[in-house]
Amino acid sequence: MVLAACTSGGTGAGPTASSAAGVGQGGATSRSSDPATPSPSPTGGAGALTATPLSVACDTLAPDAAVTAAYAGMAPVTEPDVPAKTDAAVIGAYQGTVCQWKSDTAVMTLAVGRFDDDSLTRLKNSLIRTSNAVPTYDGEGYFDLVGTTGTAEAFTGSYWVVAVSDDPVFGEPGGAEPLVDAAITALQAGG
Repeated sequence: MVLAACTSGGTGAGPTASSAAGVGQGGATSRSSDPATPSPSPTGGAGALTATPLSVACDTLAPDAAVTAAYAGMAPVTEPDVPAKTDAAVIGAYQGTVCQWKSDTAVMTLAVGRFDDDSLTRLKNSLIRTSNAVPTYDGEGYFDLVGTTGTAEAFTGSYWVVAVSDDPVFGEPGGAEPLVDAAITALQAGG
């Protein structure tokens, strides 16, 4: 059985459940416990967030069979290297679950975090202004393509799901849909 790479923020992995990230654009992947290290902020500028740590196995969020069926050649990464200045990095800093797969030519990252209602509302509002709504995702969804990197973001319940990849299949919203929907289905089932 192949296990998908998965990390959950631990001690010193970023903001605590009740701490907040700084206001601004971009994110960081710093896992330093140094208080002088800036905390990441969502790319849409939603500001400070309040999160609850989340630890869900990657093979629960995106079973190997689902990943290989939708994304041929992708193999799990043991220690994910979350792309800097992405919302996946923000989720990782807020002690969410981060999973990653690689092929010979591309990297695919899935991040899932649990946030309070106010944070989720601000995130959704920022994405309405900065991204493109996607009605086909199982949750409220958005998609953006910058250069060759596609970013899908979706919400279900108290969860924020982000999938980021430079794989050409992520060049349009439907390419990210199998990964996003697998995570949403797992979360809705109590993953």
